[in-house]
Amino acid sequence: MKKFALVGKPVSHSKSPSLFRAAYGSCDFEYSLIETTDVKYVENLLRNNTLCGVNVTIPIKIEALAIVDELDKTAEMTGATNVIVMNDNNKLKAYNTDYLGVLQTLIDFKVNIVGEECLIIGAGGAGRAVAFALHKLGANITIVNRTSDKANSIAQKINCKVIGMDAINKNISNKKLIVNALPADVCVVDAKYLNSRQIIFDASPQQSAFFNMAQSKGCQYIDGRFWLLHQGIFAYKIFTQQQPDIDSMRKILNI
Repeated sequence: MKKFALVGKPVSHSKSPSLFRAAYGSCDFEYSLIETTDVKYVENLLRNNTLCGVNVTIPIKIEALAIVDELDKTAEMTGATNVIVMNDNNKLKAYNTDYLGVLQTLIDFKVNIVGEECLIIGAGGAGRAVAFALHKLGANITIVNRTSDKANSIAQKINCKVIGMDAINKNISNKKLIVNALPADVCVVDAKYLNSRQIIFDASPQQSAFFNMAQSKGCQYIDGRFWLLHQGIFAYKIFTQQQPDIDSMRKILNI
């Protein structure tokens, strides 16, 4: 039996085990949760074949790159990973299916942001995936983050604008797409600066304050469960080289 896991902290709330079990169908795989921020421990689990692969979540999506031998182009481009597998050459390889999940979700929802002003809240691993996906789709990007270092490292690669959290509400009303890449319990936006012409895309599959704000202002709201679904589909293919049961995955997420 091949074993996989989600690693990071916290993970107890995650829908990933249910999602991947639904994807398996009749296949002989196992998926579990491992709450840790110790990337060397994760490396040992992979190199001693306890696990065949891992999904990586906060707060180690960037730090986990230090344990791998090879980078897929998605991980190399974004500077973060959410999928690591041991390949046939006994090399640990990192991928970023968060990036692919963002792209596919926006394509599915027919969101056209070519030349449009877009705002990303957060510059961690999830924020990096969003930034490169929006860049790929031709957006004019502004990143807001509490500290400038992570945001500036993205800006150097895709030539986007960086602002501090204290400037967010002054810079939000003209944005077509606003992507929240912060945890569900963190809210840094005042709803009075939103308007009905905007689209809110939430990274969190849990309902965050952005859902209520979007509802109250008449914004289009894209639920983070769609992002979770699509990154999971790509991750499953990397893990197993098989097609997942997508209908069952959708049922688990109620989408």
